[in-house]
Amino acid sequence: MYIISNSMLVVLIIDILVSLSIPVLLYLALRRRFGCHRRPFFFGAATFLLFAMVLEQLVHLVVLRSSVGVVIQQNVWLFALYGGAMAGLFEESGRLIVFSTLLKRRMDKDHDALMFGAGHGGMEVILVFTATMVMNLYYALMIRSGRAEALLASMGEQQGAMVGAIFTSLSTTAAPIYLLGLLERFAAVVLHLSFSTLVWVAVKEKDRRSLFWLAVLLHFAVDAVAVLMSRSGISLLLLEAVVIVLAAICAFIAWRVWRRRSIEAVPETA
Repeated sequence: MYIISNSMLVVLIIDILVSLSIPVLLYLALRRRFGCHRRPFFFGAATFLLFAMVLEQLVHLVVLRSSVGVVIQQNVWLFALYGGAMAGLFEESGRLIVFSTLLKRRMDKDHDALMFGAGHGGMEVILVFTATMVMNLYYALMIRSGRAEALLASMGEQQGAMVGAIFTSLSTTAAPIYLLGLLERFAAVVLHLSFSTLVWVAVKEKDRRSLFWLAVLLHFAVDAVAVLMSRSGISLLLLEAVVIVLAAICAFIAWRVWRRRSIEAVPETA
């Protein structure tokens, strides 16, 4: 028998509303504060959709179903290294390609790097987190309405097992735990803003192309550490704390690069 508390419903609704507001508020803030163009935001969203959700997933489909993929999935270290490498290469390559082509003639305003990052990170928030919370809310309402067993009965064995596990989690997990995902999404957006800044400068200043590989390396490191920690069985709170710290480190590195560029640009403007 599954039971959904009122607090769980409230938390799921908060997750949905807050996560949806992240890209919207970032878009409005960057438009108002810095006068950023609209186009980088939507290019950023499209870049995540194409490179992370389509192209990268196609590679996973081929690799993970092969004999090599079986070995990778059986070893947590290999899986973490593989996942981090793929995420870093595909997403940062997407930024590099878009900055070098579609936005090449619109790189006069450096704050548009943040606008691109907001679109990229915002799309990830919606597709990875918001969509999941909407589905969780649907399942929670099905349980509250007494239709959970009927829903499970209509599913196949494998799908039913997966949905049953979700039902159990929604019924037994303390509601505030579901708010931790918001912290992770905030950290992820900070990471996307940081990586977009590094790749933007790499494209704009040809003598600093190494910043692209720095973005790839940082992206790889963050994802690999997150996978390793999540598979180690540590508490979610500690995992989110580590991700936040890593996001802060990446943001600091991007800020230093940005600040150095701003200082060097003063004589040129003068």
